[in-house]
Amino acid sequence: MNNPEISSLGPYLSRLPTELVLEIVITYSSISQKDYASLLLTSRLLYDLCRLTCLPFVPIVLQTSLRTAQFADYLDIDDEIAPRVRRLWIMKDQHSIIPRCTNLTTLACDGHDLIPTISSNDFYHTQLTNLTIMGLWDFWLPFTNAKYGRVLCGQLDKLRLLDHLFLHNVDMKWLASLKELTYWSIEVRGGHSQFNSELSLLDALPTLQKLRILMRNPSSGVYGQLGRIIDRRLEVVAWGKQSEVTEWICQ
Repeated sequence: MNNPEISSLGPYLSRLPTELVLEIVITYSSISQKDYASLLLTSRLLYDLCRLTCLPFVPIVLQTSLRTAQFADYLDIDDEIAPRVRRLWIMKDQHSIIPRCTNLTTLACDGHDLIPTISSNDFYHTQLTNLTIMGLWDFWLPFTNAKYGRVLCGQLDKLRLLDHLFLHNVDMKWLASLKELTYWSIEVRGGHSQFNSELSLLDALPTLQKLRILMRNPSSGVYGQLGRIIDRRLEVVAWGKQSEVTEWICQ
């Protein structure tokens, strides 16, 4: 369908139907929030066309306190913004951004910032299927004891654990909640060996298609052990060639 307003976008975009223009700007916006912001600054027409329509596809990355505060202020401008946020990386949520963005499908956050969301009286993040957890060693107990901890786990398709969140002292029966999980990656230290915990995970999770062990400097011995394991769902990946955020955006 052609839109007469599209004619003001210049000699190239103006020749295209509105649907194709939208597909182009959505693809461009999905690369980074910087590219999304550049589109908004191009013209008033593109601003009106892209501001809300493209937002669900934008990987929003908040790595500093200033950026987080600025984004919280941005959410206050228009009530339509928060429900359209789908992909969010936030180092520390000091402004209750996660509870406000209830339609998230992909989230990377400190594990402790997720606890209030799954401990409240009601659970709204029912579309969240791709979760990356950064945080401290004591994350698991409050997470597994939270009111909706198992509910969230039951809807996850992908789970990534960064910052050496080991699986020690986790009740293996709890893993049955991860009934939809197809991908799991865990960051561990370079001296890791044997893969006993990981093999237990594979036994407990028949739906799991890939279990990636992320190591900063995996030794040749690690790959040797891996080669002796029959289950090819287990994989060791040298971690750090790209930044964690870049890996997350490209997933």
